[in-house]
Amino acid sequence: MRRLVLLCGLIVAGVSVAMGQLRPSRPPKPPSPATTQTAPSTSMPATPPGLPIAAAQCRGVDLSVRHVTDDAAMGGERLIVYSLRNNSSMPCTLKGYPRYELLDKAGRLRLRGRALNSAKLPGDDTKMLPQLVTLESGKEAWFRVHYNSGGAGYTGKRCPVSQQARITAPGTTRSMIVKEEITSCRTVEVSAVRGGSPPE
Repeated sequence: MRRLVLLCGLIVAGVSVAMGQLRPSRPPKPPSPATTQTAPSTSMPATPPGLPIAAAQCRGVDLSVRHVTDDAAMGGERLIVYSLRNNSSMPCTLKGYPRYELLDKAGRLRLRGRALNSAKLPGDDTKMLPQLVTLESGKEAWFRVHYNSGGAGYTGKRCPVSQQARITAPGTTRSMIVKEEITSCRTVEVSAVRGGSPPE
C-alpha cells in the first residue's frame, strides 16, 4: 500500500513537470521607447522677407544741382528754383535747408551773401517746414531761393553783383558751384528741400 501511494505521487509529479514544459512562454515586453528631448533653439528667427530697407542719408558725392527756372516780379522780387538729383543707384534721403552762398569774382563769400533759412517764401500759401524727402535713383528734389534786385525806382546804394553761387545739400559737406549772376540788394532767403518734380 505504501508503494502504491509513492507511485501515485511520482506520476503526479511527472505530469506537472511535463505540463510546465508544454506551456508556451510569454514573449518579452518590448523595451519602452526612449523619450528624446529636443533642446530649445537659441537661434533668432529670420527676418521676414519683403520688408523695405530704410534709405540712408544722401551723400554729397552722389548729388548734382541744376538751375531749373527763375521768376521775376515787380519791385525787384526774384525767385530761382534749383533741383538736387540723386545720381547713385540706391535711394537716399534729404531733410532740411541747403546752404546757399553768393560768391564774388574771386570765389569768396560776399558780404551778407549767405542765405537765411525761410519757412515761407513769396508764393507760398503756408509755412513749408523741413520734411524727410526720399530720393529714388535718378530722381530730383527741389528748393527755392528768393532775393531782391532793387527793381525800378530803387534809390539806395548800388547793389553788389555775384557771379556764382555755392550750394551744399542738407546733411552733406560737399559744395557745388553754379554760375549765377545775381544782383542782390537785400537779404537772400532759401527754402527747405521739397519732394516731387521741381516746378518748371
